[in-house]
Formats: sequence, C-alpha cells, structure tokens
Amino acid sequence: MAALLAVALVAAILLVRPGPAGTAAPPGSPPRAAGSARPSAPALPDPRTDLPKLLAKRAKAIVGDDRMAFLSTVDRRQKRWYREQSTQFARMRTVPFSTFAYRIVALRAGTGLKRRYDADQVYLGQVEARYRFTGQDASPVLTRHSFTFVLIPAGWRIAGPGDKRRDDVEIWESGPVRTVRSARTLIVYHPGDEALARRLLTVADRAYGQIAAAWTGKWERKAVILVPRDQEEAEDLVGARDLSRVAALASSSVESDQSGRILGNRIVINTTNVVSYRPLDLQVLITHEMTHVATRTLGDGVPLLLVEGFADWSALMPVKLPFAVTRAALVQQVRSGHFDGELPGDREFRGSNAAVAYDEGSAFCLWVARTFGAAKLRALYQEFAGSSPASRDDLDHGFRDVLGLSRRTVERRWAAWVRQQA
Repeated sequence: MAALLAVALVAAILLVRPGPAGTAAPPGSPPRAAGSARPSAPALPDPRTDLPKLLAKRAKAIVGDDRMAFLSTVDRRQKRWYREQSTQFARMRTVPFSTFAYRIVALRAGTGLKRRYDADQVYLGQVEARYRFTGQDASPVLTRHSFTFVLIPAGWRIAGPGDKRRDDVEIWESGPVRTVRSARTLIVYHPGDEALARRLLTVADRAYGQIAAAWTGKWERKAVILVPRDQEEAEDLVGARDLSRVAALASSSVESDQSGRILGNRIVINTTNVVSYRPLDLQVLITHEMTHVATRTLGDGVPLLLVEGFADWSALMPVKLPFAVTRAALVQQVRSGHFDGELPGDREFRGSNAAVAYDEGSAFCLWVARTFGAAKLRALYQEFAGSSPASRDDLDHGFRDVLGLSRRTVERRWAAWVRQQA
C-alpha cells in the first residue's frame, strides 16, 4: 500500500557563549611607552564563525571527493568515530552530489564534556544539511543531523555525533551504494539489488507519460528512487515504525523557514515487499508514487481521499482490467454488505482497513473523472491546495464550487455508482 510522508524540519536559534574578555600583559613584559597603544590580543576561538567554516570545508570535501579534507574535519583521537567517518566518506563517494551545504541551527556548550573529549571547549550542535543530486533536484533535500564539536590544539574538529535520536538517516549510512540512471530518473541502491533497480528504472521512465495524461500541473518531471536493503532500513530512512503493509512511500522535506516550501522529493521502496512484484504491479506502484511527487507542491491540506485516490486513478488509468479487479477490497465490502456508502476520512487511510479506504478514494476519483471530466477532477484536487487540513465544511464548499453539488449529494451519487460497479 502506498503512503505519503512529509518530514518537517523546524528551525532553531543559534545559541553561543559570549567570547572571553581580553587578557593583561604577562609579568616581565617591557613597559609600554607613554601614550603607546596596547598590543592587540590574539584572536580567540569563536564557535560562531569557526564552526560554520569547519562544516563548509567538510561539505566542499564531499562534493569534491576529497578524502583528506573531509577527514581533516574529524577528531582523529576518537578512533572509533574516525573509522566510522572514513567508512562513511567511502560510501558517499558513489553518491552523485552536485551541491552540499551545512547550517548550524542550534548550538549549546557541553560544559560537562571537556574531560571526556580532552578538549578546551565542547559544543553540541544541531545541523541542517542541504544537498542535490546531479541532474535531478530542482530543490535541495533537507535533512537534520547532530555533531559534537571540540576545540583541541590543532583547532576545531568534529568528535562524534550529538543527540542521534532526532537525526535523519541516509541510505549510504548502512552500506555502499550504487546508482543507475536515465535522462530523468535516478535509482540509488545497494550492491546486490541491481536487478530490482533496473526494473524500477524501466517502469519509472514509462510513468512520466502516464502522469502527463492525468496531471497538467507544474512539477520537476524527474524522480529519485531509493532502494534500501530491506524493510528495516526503509523504516529508518523515512522515520516510520512499521511498513509491513507498505510497498513504497513518496517522501519529501519541508523548508525550515516560514515559507513551508516542499523540498527534495524522494521515493523510498520497501524492498522486502516489492522484490517479488510482477511488472504490472510494479508499474502501478511507481506511477502512483510519482504522481504524489507531481502533486506534492500543493501542500498537506488536500484530503487523503484525493491525494491517494488521484494517485491510484492516475496509475490505474491505462490498466484495462475490470473494476472488481482494480478495486477488489471495495468490491468485497459491497458484496458482503459492509459498504457504508460514506466517503473515507483521513483517519481511515491510516487504520486497519486502509485497503478499503484506498479503493474508495480511487473509486471516487474515477467517478468524478467519468461523470464530470478529468479537468474537473484536477480542479477539485487544486481546490484544497494549502497546508490547513480540510474540514467537512471545507469539503462541502469545495464540492459545491467545483462540482456544483453538496458533499452529501456527491457522497450519495458516488455510493450508488459504486454499488452498480460491484
């Protein structure tokens, strides 16, 4: 079952300790001539300016494939951490970064950690990383990480992670990665999954034409698909607890400023569930998720009835199979007498009977397209653009504005049509 996830990142204020005051001349220094200026004290370490420079060096090394420069930002005295960072860089070398940048969003002094790290100063920082893949991303991916910064005689270094409980996870953190690509699609996978990666590339490239027949709105018309090793890694990548009933997710980040702009779309595959998919099933799945990518810029306010229903309608449009096959869970509900004739709310899409809710949303969009035309279905989707969830009253107003019918009338006519199809 496909699902849509947006990862929100919240900006924080940069907090630093004020720098220490200037020092007096040491004993035994020659007296200053009357009226002479006091010798200027050497510049004191200032994390407000020094740490951004350290992270900029690290980011430049990632894009420039400069191992020595990357590891020069790491405290080599922390042997385990240094080895982990060396391994991470080796894995990142095969990732096609075109840009990479860090920004510190929160910083606090680790006053109780100086002895542990044998350092003059210790700071714990929360950091945003923004990056793009070459030839793919019109907007950067935004992820959150934490570092422990230390000041040692050689200068500032990164001595370890900070609070990893809130860190985002990247696919290269669990093992080496490879890529396969076409003009518009990039697949990132682990060695051993090349066959699945190439199957995904084929269906993704075919999906663009299918989406163009359904959606006329502006979008990047490119896709990045991540193929984790298994379900556990997929859960780590998207921050989910249980994806056992999920085949893939369209994941995106949200700008941390007031704009709330959607950034860096990714499709994450649950390899455990998808590896045995037949070609048609894989095509429907990827077209569904890529439709989410295409419509994602409209925001989080669109009801899942339309978000999931429209993606299913788009993916199933070219499939020439009976309604009872393409919406089997819903047909079973009707035939067993359990169909209540009500349009599903967002809660139903996350519940134990989500398969029925997905089919109901899919059937609703199919009914709107057949009854009022595809242009009206697109207009109905766009009617709810924004970040505020739609209430029942909002649905009623939207249906009246676009379809000319009340929500209750729409629901009644749709339910009658569903019973006829079953």
